[in-house]
Amino acid sequence: MFEKQCGIYCFAVELGSRNSGSKPRRVCNHKSEAQYRRFITHLVAMKTSFISTIVASMAAFGIVFSTSVESSPEMYGELADGEETAKTSAAIGACPQTSYFFPNIEQATNYIRVTTPIPDLNEFTVCGLVKHFTIGIDFWVSYAIMPGTINIHNEYIISLQLEGIEVSMNGNYVTERLELDTNREYHICVTNFASDGRADVYVNGQQETVVHTTSGTIDGSGVFVIGQDQDVIGGNFVAKQSFQGTLRNVMLWRRALQEDEIQEMYHNPCVCPQDYLFTLERENIEIFGGVTAVWPTEC
Repeated sequence: MFEKQCGIYCFAVELGSRNSGSKPRRVCNHKSEAQYRRFITHLVAMKTSFISTIVASMAAFGIVFSTSVESSPEMYGELADGEETAKTSAAIGACPQTSYFFPNIEQATNYIRVTTPIPDLNEFTVCGLVKHFTIGIDFWVSYAIMPGTINIHNEYIISLQLEGIEVSMNGNYVTERLELDTNREYHICVTNFASDGRADVYVNGQQETVVHTTSGTIDGSGVFVIGQDQDVIGGNFVAKQSFQGTLRNVMLWRRALQEDEIQEMYHNPCVCPQDYLFTLERENIEIFGGVTAVWPTEC
């Protein structure tokens, strides 16, 4: 069922019934063999042959799929024709669905650590669906490096504050007024430009504010933590700064996403630009404390 071509894993599915004359299709994408095997195990457990269920399941596992070979030839090959070259996915495709619950209690133990290696960042975007339970200081994203000549641990931060949203680059913390109700989910994207220290904040697809911090490249090889504020690299968290709520589809791209891309993700969380650096899929993270993964059901 599996075959590897040009470093891309593929598998076959049948469109239509066995008697319809439909040819099997080869579905390919830049995902790991382990991810595809988890997907197939999921299908077997469901004992389903309905294509709508298969498509929804593929989206949940971050696998790009289209029912039209003519409109999306880059995703398919025909097994019967023996095509040997696997193709990459389109720029916009099915988005890996992730969802995590952070208990509604102040603590210094609940967080997610990203294991994907981080390069130097000049332009980059962080997006996610965010619901916070409390009015206080909720640190959503914290990226820290080893301190150099000046004692800066957090190179980059996004936090939700009573006054609004706080963004920090290179140790310069700036809070902009923004009303975000508790117990309500918002799609938040922050596009960052290290060249001039600007961060554009989008809420539910619309640009709401611009934050001006300190310019300078965000150094790589640090630690990304979700849900806590690092006072030293990888730790020394403060309970009152912990995130409490739910986070879905938190991702990072090594470029500033365009407004139309952000709006498309807001209107359809099942799709996203495919050139992301990391998602919070289980193979990319370590989970600590009481953070729990929630099975996504939307896509």
